Amino acid sequence: MKIVEFRIILPTNVPQYQIGNLYMCAQRTREEAGNGEGIEILKNEPYENWNGENGQFTHKIMHFKSRVPAAIRWAIPDKYLHVHEVSHNGYPHFHTLYNIPGQDDWFSLLVESQHIEYESEKGIPENVLNLTEEELKIRKVIYLDIINSNPAPSKKEWDMHDFICPEAGVETKLFSPTGKCDETQAPDWTNEYKGTMMACVKVIKFNFKWRGLQDIVENFALNNVLHDTFLDSNRALMHWADKWFPMDMQQIRELEDKVLEEQKSQEFIRDE
Repeated sequence: MKIVEFRIILPTNVPQYQIGNLYMCAQRTREEAGNGEGIEILKNEPYENWNGENGQFTHKIMHFKSRVPAAIRWAIPDKYLHVHEVSHNGYPHFHTLYNIPGQDDWFSLLVESQHIEYESEKGIPENVLNLTEEELKIRKVIYLDIINSNPAPSKKEWDMHDFICPEAGVETKLFSPTGKCDETQAPDWTNEYKGTMMACVKVIKFNFKWRGLQDIVENFALNNVLHDTFLDSNRALMHWADKWFPMDMQQIRELEDKVLEEQKSQEFIRDE
């Protein structure tokens, strides 16, 4: 098993990030749809007292087999390239499990997230998600820099250089003194920015057992798929801040219902 902890610092506050994250998920679900692929929503409903938390439960299927590299895809049957996402969103804590039904012996990916207020002087606590001593020994920490991390945003408008959004409380432009990225430490723009900040901390526990492919898949998933997805998603989230910042939870649920209704006209390729 490999463990990676992604730390993403953003110029917003913890309560409003919940709205922003849900808005971003709804919008990206819309954008990803097409050609039999996309994010299929099976359930989106409240839950009570799951591990002592109340929140929102979602069950989705990720249909993205065309994006799997040829070096991996040739060896794995198509039916195993449709990954289920089961998430308990008890914000500010998320517990999200990715699996392939009936294949838990060789594939499981757990993403556990915590959202906290951030001050550059204090930094991020070293064990926000209460990893064991053994887990801490193998954990790799990566800071995702919304301004300077590579790759560049998948859409030009998601570029965070000089980002400003008074409607969402970002009154001064984001500025990186060096223009360089070092993912072993907090981004340098956070030392310059004087507004409210929060951190999204995501711990990934990935288990993949497939002879001849284990290292390739683990490295691709952690260093490319998840790294780039978290980076792009949070850039998109901030780009849309003027739209979601004024919204409340009722408006977000109405948006989610609309996206779910739109999916009724979409057909997904399942390879069952």
